[in-house]
Amino acid sequence: MDKDHLIDLISNSLLYESKDSESNRNISDFKNYLERLNLEQLRAMSKEFIL
Repeated sequence: MDKDHLIDLISNSLLYESKDSESNRNISDFKNYLERLNLEQLRAMSKEFIL
């Protein structure tokens, strides 16, 4: 899996869509955090949250 796919899987498994602007900002902040991680870190995280 590539980095973008892992970021989408992790963020979608943890967060739900909301019309609340604060929730949207939190989702954006979380995705920015995930983008700073390397591929191995994302793979480890995906195993924790998705499985």
